[in-house]
Amino acid sequence: MDADIEKNSADNVSRSISKRNQKLEDISQDFGFLGTLSIAYGAAACFCLYHNPLGITVPLLVAVTYGAMFLLFRRVGVEVKKGSIYLAVLSFFIGLSTCFTANMTVGYNMNRLALVLLFCIFILHQFHQDSRWNIGKYVASIAIYLAQAIGMIYCPFVHGKEYIKSIKSRKYRNVLRLIAGMCAAVPAMVILCLLLGSADMVFQNMLDVVLREILNPVTIFLVLLQTAAWTLIMYCLICSACAGNISDETADRRVCSPFAAISFMSMIAIIYVVFCAIQVVYLFMGKGSLPWGMTYSDYARQGFFQLLSVAFLNLVMVLLCLKYCQENVLLNGVLLVISMCTYVMIASAIYRMLLYVGQYHLTFLRVLVLWFLAMLVILMAGVIVLIFNHGFPLFRYCLVTVSVFYLGFAWMRPDYVIAKYNVEHIANIDMFALDDFSGLSADAAPAVLGIEDAEARNYLLKLYARQYNRVDGGSMSIRTCNFSALKARSLLNDE
Repeated sequence: MDADIEKNSADNVSRSISKRNQKLEDISQDFGFLGTLSIAYGAAACFCLYHNPLGITVPLLVAVTYGAMFLLFRRVGVEVKKGSIYLAVLSFFIGLSTCFTANMTVGYNMNRLALVLLFCIFILHQFHQDSRWNIGKYVASIAIYLAQAIGMIYCPFVHGKEYIKSIKSRKYRNVLRLIAGMCAAVPAMVILCLLLGSADMVFQNMLDVVLREILNPVTIFLVLLQTAAWTLIMYCLICSACAGNISDETADRRVCSPFAAISFMSMIAIIYVVFCAIQVVYLFMGKGSLPWGMTYSDYARQGFFQLLSVAFLNLVMVLLCLKYCQENVLLNGVLLVISMCTYVMIASAIYRMLLYVGQYHLTFLRVLVLWFLAMLVILMAGVIVLIFNHGFPLFRYCLVTVSVFYLGFAWMRPDYVIAKYNVEHIANIDMFALDDFSGLSADAAPAVLGIEDAEARNYLLKLYARQYNRVDGGSMSIRTCNFSALKARSLLNDE
């Protein structure tokens, strides 16, 4: 029997590989279109992103990316599904927020991660039946999709070679020969220019001007390298989307007996109920006797990160129980108690963080934590619905919740909020009290106008105005335009 199972497994793997190879063969036959699309996308991506992390061309690239995907869908006969337009529009507005902030953490790191995840979800939604997928299935599918794209790095070269061999038109062959000759002439031109430049100073001076201002070899090399990299990335992503092997099925894993989970979670729930009662009496109501030497402010300002960790752990435990345990009324009740206790813990964490802010003012991390806690409140509501309705589309609920919250966070410009709050709540801001402002980005420039000390205000405006030059590696151009940096410079000129 084991031999039969192994044989069936081997047959399934063989059929899967054969099916994938057939799909890759179909892609190879259409290399003229897909290859051209990938090269055009590579050139566009290089133009938009080369030494340009926060420029106005970032949302342009997002539009180009989804435009290229819609062309691909039309070419391969894939209908645009419901929800895909939402993902595309959401991605565009996240990309658009990039050129309105000078905060590298938000505009570059967080926005790029959000755009990559949304793109992967967009592709999986288009090529798979994902209506019943849960969070775990989507996370695993994204990992598989990207891993398969990496594994298909050979495809552009193999398909390109086969396409060149298949060209029968003499006209197209002559074009390819012309391009090959131009590429081969580049190293020869470099060597000859170096030799002739050493032979004649006038030619050398002219060559220096041309290379420095027009044909900088380092710049050309980096541009070509980045264009090639983006071209390969796009083609491999297309191959993984069209020929990838990701199952649409989602197995029902609710096979474990609920009794062990009931006993385990009940013990935890007892601890949580006692803890939450203490929070209500001691923290929110301010009653009860504290340990000797501790004030209520000291008590309230301790344990924030521990509470945040426990609240997140509760979310994970509840989801694991719902995924792997058979449905049981008693288990649902225990999970509901833990979820309610989680809300009390979130409220306690928010209250403690607000006390931190009142004492030590705002920082980026504190804004990020308060934003996450507010989002966690909404996410827990979806989990509570899932406890009593296992058919609830939790992933889509979480996707909409997280995307809306993140879009608000990206457009909120946290550095402006931080600077505005601190200007209003810190007394006597002068040159010796700028620690809360000097680490912020140019987003904070409009808020620091409220600082009464002229020397401190001008120092910060100059700091913010110079900041973007260090980010993009040179002076701002139309391609690298960032509206937050422009605002900081205009405010400096007005002073």
